[in-house]
Amino acid sequence: MPDRLDQLTATLGAPPPAEFATLDPTDLTRLNTFVESALAARKAAMDDALGEGMHLIPRMARPAVRKVLGL
Repeated sequence: MPDRLDQLTATLGAPPPAEFATLDPTDLTRLNTFVESALAARKAAMDDALGEGMHLIPRMARPAVRKVLGL
């Protein structure tokens, strides 16, 4: 079970609440899957928003904006 808790910690990027240690391995795995899905959905939404936002920037300025944003 500690390895599944470690996996969840890595997915979250921070230690989970101490109460999570009381969850059984199946629940930890499901929770980790849900968190990974939520993070993937958030990344996709942010990528879409960034893509749409880049269309509002004049074409000549886009390379400079990408450089400033680190893209």
